[in-house]
Amino acid sequence: MSDHGPGVRIPPPVMVAALLAVAWGLERIVPVRIGPPLPELGGLVIFAAIALIGWALLVMLKAGNDPRPDKPDTAMVETGPFRFSRNPIYLGFILGVAGFALRWGDLWGWVAVVASHLVLDRLVVAKEEAYLATRFGAAYEAYRGRVRRWV
Repeated sequence: MSDHGPGVRIPPPVMVAALLAVAWGLERIVPVRIGPPLPELGGLVIFAAIALIGWALLVMLKAGNDPRPDKPDTAMVETGPFRFSRNPIYLGFILGVAGFALRWGDLWGWVAVVASHLVLDRLVVAKEEAYLATRFGAAYEAYRGRVRRWV
């Protein structure tokens, strides 16, 4: 039997980018201001998100894993940002969307944050966790008991 990974077919960055694009469009067409735009703070949050994603990608690649969720894992990764979150890349995606929400000061950005979390949690993380539990068994269950899903 061949290992085809967790079975996530749509790349998570595409999912999140689509939600962000919809929020951006709605913000342009039907703005719902909920606060002042905070471009500097939003930029810092986006920078932190990119740094977190980059760090997690480097750790995964160093462990020999392909970071794409449609590919099988060769090793379980518990170092770097994976010591604090089982999903630091997806956490980085959500932080990035939050950075845009801060920059815009609009409700739609925050709706995209919530939607991104729900989509990633239900359509990606759930599949990955089931796959990792099957692939790595007790070692993954022990890791799951030590490290939270998000933060």
